[in-house]
Amino acid sequence: MSGTLRDVHIAGTGHFLPESTVTNADLFALPEIRSGFDVEKARGSLRSLDPDVAAGLAPDEVFDRWALQLTGVSARRVLPDEPGRTTESMCVEAGRNALAHAGMDAAELDFLVVASLTAYEDVPNAGATVAAGIGRPDLPGYVMNAACAGFLHALSAAHAYVAAGLRDNVLVIAGDALSRITNLADPKTAVLFGDGSGAAILTAHPARGRLLGPPVIEGEYSPDHLNLTGLGWGTPTGLEHKLSMAGGANVLRQAIRTMEGVAERALALTPIGWDDVDFLVPHQANERITQGLEKSLALSKGRVLHRIAGIGNVSASTVPIVLDELLRGRHGDLPRPARIVLTAVGGGYASGAAALEWDEGA
Repeated sequence: MSGTLRDVHIAGTGHFLPESTVTNADLFALPEIRSGFDVEKARGSLRSLDPDVAAGLAPDEVFDRWALQLTGVSARRVLPDEPGRTTESMCVEAGRNALAHAGMDAAELDFLVVASLTAYEDVPNAGATVAAGIGRPDLPGYVMNAACAGFLHALSAAHAYVAAGLRDNVLVIAGDALSRITNLADPKTAVLFGDGSGAAILTAHPARGRLLGPPVIEGEYSPDHLNLTGLGWGTPTGLEHKLSMAGGANVLRQAIRTMEGVAERALALTPIGWDDVDFLVPHQANERITQGLEKSLALSKGRVLHRIAGIGNVSASTVPIVLDELLRGRHGDLPRPARIVLTAVGGGYASGAAALEWDEGA
């Protein structure tokens, strides 16, 4: 290890989404959802509809319109309740896809960082389980939890290992099965979350992508926005082991301000500014938040990616999922090079951001 920090490159990315899609109508068919949902109150809140039109909607249509208005989510991916289908198994798939995208073998990796708050097992930790799943049971690593900002926090740790010369190839994975901790008796929470995983490989070797500066991670303690009591604690009812999430305008504004601020501080550590940024990949917390961020930054349409509609809020996984889709052309052709900013805020509040450059022809 030398005293000079190395450049950190991105060899490849990957993601995994379960095949099972649960629409808003599917959710409303669940008795727990229906019992906790006030149809007439929701009907009266539908701002985009003429009251006469709203009055003619069936209850499931009211639920769908209400969910879209509240969150922007029309459907979410959900991991089937089957043996072997876990957060760790999704992380393995995302890791394998990232390795294939990078043209690398798992034998070339020398470290792994997993970000998750819904690992199937506490011991062995998800890092060890995922390493074994990709064929490297000897690969050192660990699991961390920074809620929805987890991928950026894991990326920051991986960047430090590579830049300092401690590791050459680090696999970063975020994965969560939020359907396992969603309280179906709380429709405002239940409509929001989904399952999935995303990954990226940081390397000391020249590659198609590179980080333009060190990721920035920050914290601002608040237990009120998002809360989940760990297993083994709490009362026998178990409700405290389901996600409890505050809502309202104050939370939305806080999320917008936080993601904008941390992104600007990350950009300040690079040679580029907002005028040079082609795409902003924000955490898909709520479509009202990503739209508010787009408006606050005054970025033109198409530069801020909105993806929550079909996948839901997948916690720390949303940023690497959308990044991988972007790099693979799902959101249109990329300029060469494409300059991309990632930003996220999560419960706690934890936040993080990073700026990168990707040249598919490099």
